[in-house]
Amino acid sequence: MNLREKVKSYIEENAISQSKFANLAGVNTGALSSWLGDKYKGNNEKVELPIANFFDKQGERSEQATIDGIAFAETGISKRVADTLNYCRTQNIIGCIYGDAGVGKTATTREWAKDKTDVIYITATVANCNPKPFFKKLAKELKTTRTGQLDDIYSEVVEKLATTSKTIIIDEAQHLVLKSLELVRSLNDETQTAIVLIGNDKVYSKLLGKQQAEFAQLFSRIGMKLCVLTDNFGAGDIKSVFTDRLEDDASKFILSIAKSKYGLRGAINVFINASNNGNTSKEGLQVIAASMGILA
Repeated sequence: MNLREKVKSYIEENAISQSKFANLAGVNTGALSSWLGDKYKGNNEKVELPIANFFDKQGERSEQATIDGIAFAETGISKRVADTLNYCRTQNIIGCIYGDAGVGKTATTREWAKDKTDVIYITATVANCNPKPFFKKLAKELKTTRTGQLDDIYSEVVEKLATTSKTIIIDEAQHLVLKSLELVRSLNDETQTAIVLIGNDKVYSKLLGKQQAEFAQLFSRIGMKLCVLTDNFGAGDIKSVFTDRLEDDASKFILSIAKSKYGLRGAINVFINASNNGNTSKEGLQVIAASMGILA
């Protein structure tokens, strides 16, 4: 199979457009289209080199274990997170799920939300922590206006949510400034939309500042709170995630990582790197963990 045939096959098998492939490979869309039709008048090597590099990288990746190879598995923490999400969704309340990084809050929420058409999932960042950029992002998800003043955007969002039954998930919610959080609270007040704030302990600390008058209303609206910690992981959770891929002593070592500040995410990364190193015994895992600076 020559390079053109490989590109056409990849596009067909992955059900993507030529434009999408051009972006992945780092070539001009028009040049790619002409090149695929064997009509490109420019320097063909400049088109073919990044495409060849793309397939080389794909080949190397296919030979290595990746985090995608670890399928989502229910743990004690993920069940509690899912139960909290379900409760907030059915009761139309504001919830807060917070705690240690790497325990699976985001992975569980994405898994929970993937087949629910009434769920809007937004990640807060330092770029959209202020009210207007945050509500522009929300408006985009709701397909309402994203232009004008903040009050115009907010009003359109309220109008849309008042006529639907949505659940809004805000991940990394600790990034939101107070004014954004207050407007989020107002959404629940005005539309009874279920809203779940997810983040590290900073998001709850922010809300817990109830002795400050500006936080009092927001804190009082939190109808369900869930704290999840790495220390909550148990041996059964490791077995669920890694199935039968670990011997008992290796499993205990992985559990010790999961229960540390590195969490399940850190444990999975150690396992993936050890797999690619060809040794997932306890000793092999220890070598990789040490090289990553992870001390269980």
